[in-house]
Amino acid sequence: MKFFGVLWFTGFLLFCLQLTIRIVWLKRKGVILSTKNKSLKSVLTTGAIAIFFLLYFSEGLFHASLLSFSILPGFIHQLLAIPAALHYFGAVFILVANVILFFSLLAFRHSLRFGLQPNNLGKLVTTGIFSKSRNPFFLSINLLFIGNCLLFPSAFFIAVAVLTLVVVHLFILKEERFMRQHYGLEYQKFCNQVRRYF
Repeated sequence: MKFFGVLWFTGFLLFCLQLTIRIVWLKRKGVILSTKNKSLKSVLTTGAIAIFFLLYFSEGLFHASLLSFSILPGFIHQLLAIPAALHYFGAVFILVANVILFFSLLAFRHSLRFGLQPNNLGKLVTTGIFSKSRNPFFLSINLLFIGNCLLFPSAFFIAVAVLTLVVVHLFILKEERFMRQHYGLEYQKFCNQVRRYF
């Protein structure tokens, strides 16, 4: 199990590192990644995401045997017995998630944006990995969380994976409406040629 713990830590860290490096690089290039929103809702959402990330990361460190305690009660973090082959599928999912993220960030170039803001539109990206999937960035997130729950099959990681799949899908539907409104026929043509996920 130690091997899977190291693999989880490396894969999760690599995923976060890729995003961080791209964000820093784009900011240095002067690209506005999101508009400043200092509303109470935005501050609370950012705080909730930060708390969730710390909880998720600490729970991963605990299962990777890199942290000696869990913040969660035992019944939530207890690992379920699953066939060993599923752990290997989890490892493959994490690897594939990192590869897809790499090619997504590469294809985005300067068009990476966070949030749906009409005053901060990037160029519609339809080349590279986007010619195979309209949402490779979100696909990589889904694969990462599915892989994590296959490596550490606890109620917590399974619930987070299911919640991630639902939330990401709902966000994609919202983003598609936004894209149709702001990119019009160009986006509709893209939708006709490329599937939502793969």
